[in-house]
Amino acid sequence: MSRRIALFGGSFDPFHLGHFLIGRLAWENFRLDEVIYLPCAQSPLKKYQPVAPATVRLRWLKQGLVGQRWAKVSNWEIGRSGVSYSIDTAAQWRKKVPSAKLFWIMGSDQWRALPDWKDFRKLARWVHFLVFPRPEKPKARSGISMSVLPCRFDVSSTEIRQRVQRRLSIRGLVLADSEDSIQRSRYYQ
Repeated sequence: MSRRIALFGGSFDPFHLGHFLIGRLAWENFRLDEVIYLPCAQSPLKKYQPVAPATVRLRWLKQGLVGQRWAKVSNWEIGRSGVSYSIDTAAQWRKKVPSAKLFWIMGSDQWRALPDWKDFRKLARWVHFLVFPRPEKPKARSGISMSVLPCRFDVSSTEIRQRVQRRLSIRGLVLADSEDSIQRSRYYQ
């Protein structure tokens, strides 16, 4: 039986409880062998760069996923630097694990923007999309395989950065192991 691997890209600026729960729900609901978290160097569709440096975002991700046998962190996109295109990442994983069935985890906001992604039709032939509501439920697209992730929470990295800047608690929004590190970091002040 071929391995079932989900790729979960994003800035993870910072990694938070929502990211954790989405990955775990995907693993549980779709019988995945693993979820690969792929922090990007630079998102092609965002007008701004991540606030925290790549090394720090990578450290927070690893810290938040310690002991989770279903989760792995890859520095592949960060190591390439520059713009991170999903099609390049999927090509890399197809080459790395050619027999695997690949899934791509994304929010409904990115699902709406999918036609703007580089080579999105080719990507759609290579992966099955797992889309979580953000906040609206995603609508099916003709010819593209997609399943809705059953989650009902809305935590965003933007909200966490704003709370840190305003010196408000982020308890319950991030994993306990990362809370102090994120709160003390100078990146969101």
